[in-house]
Amino acid sequence: MTDQEMERYARQVMRRLERTPLSRRGFMWASAMSATAAFLAACAGGGGGSAAPSTAPSAAPSASGASGEPAPQPSYATEGALFMYNWAEYIDLENIEEFKARYNITDWTYDIYDSNEALLTKLDGGATGLYDIASPTAEFVKVMADKGYIVELPFDRIPNAKLINPTFQNFYSGDDAKYNNYHIPKDWGTTGIAIRKKVVTEEVKTWKQFFEVAPKYTGRIVMVESAGDVMTAPLKALGYSLNSTDPTELNAARELLRGVAPHVLALDSNDYGDKLASEEAVMGLVWTGGVVSLRDEPETADIEYIIPEDGTLFWVDTWVQLADAPHPEAGLAWLNFIQEPAIQAKETETNRYATANDEAKKLVAPEILNDPTVFVPEGLMSSLEGAQDVSTDPLRVEIWEEFSASIGG
Repeated sequence: MTDQEMERYARQVMRRLERTPLSRRGFMWASAMSATAAFLAACAGGGGGSAAPSTAPSAAPSASGASGEPAPQPSYATEGALFMYNWAEYIDLENIEEFKARYNITDWTYDIYDSNEALLTKLDGGATGLYDIASPTAEFVKVMADKGYIVELPFDRIPNAKLINPTFQNFYSGDDAKYNNYHIPKDWGTTGIAIRKKVVTEEVKTWKQFFEVAPKYTGRIVMVESAGDVMTAPLKALGYSLNSTDPTELNAARELLRGVAPHVLALDSNDYGDKLASEEAVMGLVWTGGVVSLRDEPETADIEYIIPEDGTLFWVDTWVQLADAPHPEAGLAWLNFIQEPAIQAKETETNRYATANDEAKKLVAPEILNDPTVFVPEGLMSSLEGAQDVSTDPLRVEIWEEFSASIGG
């Protein structure tokens, strides 16, 4: 391909990704972000930084001392097939073709889910032995392991996992440290605000301002259809933890949601990028992946993704190998392949979510590595909060059901 053809292809891929953004429920951050200095160094756009102390069992990989030189690669007796259960259009298409060619995969199955809950529901319903690989958000690794849906990973056969910064690999701590052996971080990102600046002229740098400005744009606001992400906005606007289960705090958040509900066009986790692109919506509570690349298009160059200054959700997605995988060798080959630095860098450049792979970061295009909406700058990291699994709290469930039922009604 010529450079122009490659650019057009890349844009086509990214636009497809934008049309099907990814549901997010956050993750359980280790030790309540106790290793703050290491955390900031690892997540800032400038490079790898120092590693957080590891509390994981010795089988878990460590990125300390990673030289960037190719690790000895194991051989895989791949079965000619790989069955993946994943978020929609979440992998670079050229990487898929490279993997298939390299490992002689003639049967590639890619089934999709739109939430972690849907993934669990399918597995709870007996869908074991159907898939090799999945990509749950990290807070769900523990429950999946406890239910026997995923297996411990043989890290000696996944040498590229050593390139993952330990801050991300080792977020389970204490008695839960064993769960670090069940996953490899895929990428990470935030939940934030999107605006079309040529229409929305007010300052919207916080969730508080989001709620204040919303009535001016009735019927032109879109939100992802995800309870955890949506609940983040009112709780942070009020100065509370996004994981709150305190009835007083939750009921205060309920009132903010009741106030904004008449102004919301739709709850939409699949096509919010299209709604913002067409200006059907001019404000959104969204994820980065559906809007960041729109800035590269002349007709949508005014779109802005904002990480709210009053705090927001920070999530990590992971790779896991499912129990009773029909093609375990192909699964292991994929887990190692996708963490090759050049392959992983292409993933970040395609889907615009930050990689946790230190060596891959060195290969990411500077304009993306230095994009504060993708690799969050140190000054904003302290305002981010990881999610705990509070999705079954009765009052939170009640508030979400009331809110979602009121949209469009």
